[in-house]
Amino acid sequence: MIDAVPIVLALAFFVTALLYASVGFGGGSTYAALLALSGLDYRLLPLISLACNIVVVAGSSVRFARAQITPWRGAPLLVALAAPASFVGGLIPIGREAFLTLLGVSLVLTSLTMLIPIAEQRAGEPTRYARWIPVAAPLLGFLAGLVGIGGGIF
Repeated sequence: MIDAVPIVLALAFFVTALLYASVGFGGGSTYAALLALSGLDYRLLPLISLACNIVVVAGSSVRFARAQITPWRGAPLLVALAAPASFVGGLIPIGREAFLTLLGVSLVLTSLTMLIPIAEQRAGEPTRYARWIPVAAPLLGFLAGLVGIGGGIF
């Protein structure tokens, strides 16, 4: 008999990629959650999740750039600060319980931030949080690399 878990997981990944790509995200948080629920070795979660995330985000990035809706003004700084920290986070070995706790807390806290209303601002004006980017980007990049959820969710 064929094990249904890989088939259901592949279908869930496809739907995740489709939905997240439609709004410019990669879906790393959902891939990580699905893989954790599937019982896969926790050490493989960040690798698989981030690989899928990169593929989906690459396609979205091209489409957004062609449509000229990529915020190029702030993107290079954010990437320059977060990407190396994410790489370092991905190199840090942590235990299963610590990993699953960090993943769970990250997913719950980021989902709760969706309940916070966003104030309107004029185009081109920096947000009141812009001054925190040099501190927040590397920290969140490190956390994203550690748990394998990508940085877009933060």
